[in-house]
Amino acid sequence: MTVRVLAITSDLFLQSRIAELAKSTGANAKLVTNEEALMREANSNHPNLAILDLAASDYDPFSCAQKLKTMASPPKILAMYPHIRADLRLKAEEVMIDYIVPNSGFLKTLKSVLEKEVQGK
Repeated sequence: MTVRVLAITSDLFLQSRIAELAKSTGANAKLVTNEEALMREANSNHPNLAILDLAASDYDPFSCAQKLKTMASPPKILAMYPHIRADLRLKAEEVMIDYIVPNSGFLKTLKSVLEKEVQGK
C-alpha cells in the first residue's frame, strides 16, 4: 500500500520540494491550496500524513488540524512554523499535532517521517 501525503500550501517552491521528497521515498503526495480542498481530499483519500504551515495566512492551520484529528482514521500531522514564533508551537502542542518543526528543519523531518511511514507499510 502506498503512503499518501496531503499538503496544503500555496508556496510553489515548497510544493515542489514536498512532491520531490515524497516521490524519492516511494510516497504519493497530493498538494492543495485551500482548506476546503484539504478536507475533501482527506475524506476521500485517507492520507497517512498531512502537512500544515502554522504561519499560513490563507487558511487556519489549527482548525484544519482539529478537523483532521476527528476523522475516523486521522492522518499524522506534520506542521512547520517560523522559529521566532514559539506561540505557534505552543498552540500546535495544544491541538496535539504529531510533528512540530521549525521551517529550517522541515525538509529533513519530512524525509525522516516519510521513510518511517514507507518502511512501516
